[in-house]
Amino acid sequence: MKKKMWILVGFALLAAAAVIGWLRLPHSTQLRNVEINVGSKPLTNPLKGFMAWGENHTSDPLIRLAYIPVYWDELEPEEGVYDFAALEERCNFAQWREDKVHLVLRLVLDTPADEAHMDIPQWLYDKMGGAGTWYDCGYGKGFSPDYTNETLIREHRELIQELGKRYSQDPQLAYVELGSLGHWGEWHVNQSAGIPQFPPQEICEAYVEPYVEAFGGSRLLLRRPVSIGVTGGMGLYNDSFGLKESHEFWLDWIQNGYMSDQSGETLPGMPDFWKTAPSGGEISPSKEMNWYFSSEQYPVTLDLMKRSHTTFLGPNSPKTGELSGTERENMEAFLAEMGYCLGIRSARMVRELFTGELTLSMDWENTGVAPLYAQWPLRIELRGEDGKTVWTQQLVHNFQTWDTGIHSLTVPLQGTGKMDSGHYTVYVGIVDPLTGMPEVALEMDTVEDHGMYFLMDISL
Repeated sequence: MKKKMWILVGFALLAAAAVIGWLRLPHSTQLRNVEINVGSKPLTNPLKGFMAWGENHTSDPLIRLAYIPVYWDELEPEEGVYDFAALEERCNFAQWREDKVHLVLRLVLDTPADEAHMDIPQWLYDKMGGAGTWYDCGYGKGFSPDYTNETLIREHRELIQELGKRYSQDPQLAYVELGSLGHWGEWHVNQSAGIPQFPPQEICEAYVEPYVEAFGGSRLLLRRPVSIGVTGGMGLYNDSFGLKESHEFWLDWIQNGYMSDQSGETLPGMPDFWKTAPSGGEISPSKEMNWYFSSEQYPVTLDLMKRSHTTFLGPNSPKTGELSGTERENMEAFLAEMGYCLGIRSARMVRELFTGELTLSMDWENTGVAPLYAQWPLRIELRGEDGKTVWTQQLVHNFQTWDTGIHSLTVPLQGTGKMDSGHYTVYVGIVDPLTGMPEVALEMDTVEDHGMYFLMDISL
């Protein structure tokens, strides 16, 4: 009996030793390990850079975004009847799509102009009992609605719901600036014109919440830091970009919080907002465009952009041919520095010994001032000796978690264990869902083929 027991113990020990030995054996072999040189920064890329007026279509290689002002009286001329065709025709949606240009929406309820007018529909004005203020001041003429009016708040919620139904899943939509409140949707009113004080946070949040429900927080931008922007992970836009004094005030609000000159409330800062949602805005029209990029002023302009982590600017922004000489060189350098700038610095390919499956590990670097605010597909291709793609895989990656610095990504290449022996090249690219094609230019000194970048060659 003892002998049998010792025999069983012996077998158990041998089995354990075999398992331990098997575990210690290498399960994969490295096929390639490459370093990739840093290339030049791309001048433009999707979802970043300069933004044009949506109403003024022009095919400009500097433009990757178009600003879409949404006017309620045009969009809902009759209660419950939405004329999206009029908006899309006025702002050239189809032409921008052909140019691979993404859109930035802003609903505006009050635009000062030369003539007295309303930007809300007549039926809503009547339904509100005319609640609001007609004004004629240095800004211009117009009508400032009573933002505390319950009818306005309720109808605004329904309008935003309809905007979300129409555009939230459209790959052409990049961001939404939360206008709705104040002149030009900039969250301020001219009280000297007899307009009542700007509404408190509680009322403002009633205008913000429908946007969150319709579009989600990461694509939304506020004009000023407020509490719901902190909890909702929203972005910010500065329509006085580049004017040092006002810009410094804006940066101080973001970093430290502030007392609102509109409502008198103490409001929180949003110091890390850019890590989850964009920093946008417009270059202030108070100065000529060449002033911002002159030899004397450009260092200030560049510094303000970097400290703001700016991803896009417009619709007041440079156009092709507008600047020349040193100012043009500075403008192009500025444009390349804006937003994200991605590239692969090293890559390793290993092969599982038992299944033959490949695994690709990559070290990416973002040398920009902000992430790519998108969950877009990463495409990986293996090409045969004739250059034709024989295997491809796409996985959706949350690039908005990649702020400035190094980011590692490991991807199992499914189904590669069944590939024939031979020589292959590996390519990688980031797909823009607007076109379904690799559109993101990468900062890599390597062969590029229609948005796909060469990483390495391997032999199986």
